[in-house]
Order: sequence, then structure tokens, then C-alpha cells
Amino acid sequence: MEDDRAIQIDTLRKVVNGILDFIEKDLGLREVRLQKDNYWTVLEDSAPDAGKPSEFGVGSLNDDWEFLLSSAKDKDQQLPIMLIHVAPILQALAQAVPSYKSPRETSEG
Repeated sequence: MEDDRAIQIDTLRKVVNGILDFIEKDLGLREVRLQKDNYWTVLEDSAPDAGKPSEFGVGSLNDDWEFLLSSAKDKDQQLPIMLIHVAPILQALAQAVPSYKSPRETSEG
């Protein structure tokens, strides 16, 4: 039996790539403008598992994007720690992409 908490990297890659392919191909969006820059973040040492966070910080989507652009140019920078910059970008992208309605939902309404 597999550990329920284990994440298979290949499966995660397929899901994320599938979502990005859908945004690009099905929705026709090659870029998405993010409306906000700053966001709240819980500082890493501030919130034990499921505990109440005691300290917050402010992050910047523009800064996160700049870090990711630099790592795109230099593979030596493509380290797991860079995922801390990917996560806020993905969350902002999820909120910025227009709601999707299947063709079936559109024709029923």
C-alpha cells in the first residue's frame, strides 16, 4: 500500500502540465495578467502543523516571477527551494484565469 502522504513527482508534473495546456490551448491564453502584486504569507517557522500562525510576511508576485525567470536562464538555479516562488504564482494564476464553463453548461443555460 502506498503512503497516502507521498506525492509522485511524475503525476504532479502531468497534472500541472495538463492544467497549463488547458489554459493555453483550450482557453487560448498565452499569458495572464495578474491584478495584484503583494500577498500575505505565513512565515515558515510560525505555524506548526495545523496550528495557528503567529507571524505573517508579505510576498511579491513580481519578485517571485523575477526569481523564476532567472532560474529559467540558469539551470543551476533550478533547485527545489525555487518551488516557494512557484506556489504563489500558481495560486495567483488560478484566481486570475477566467472561470471555465464546459460547452455543455453553456448550451444548457
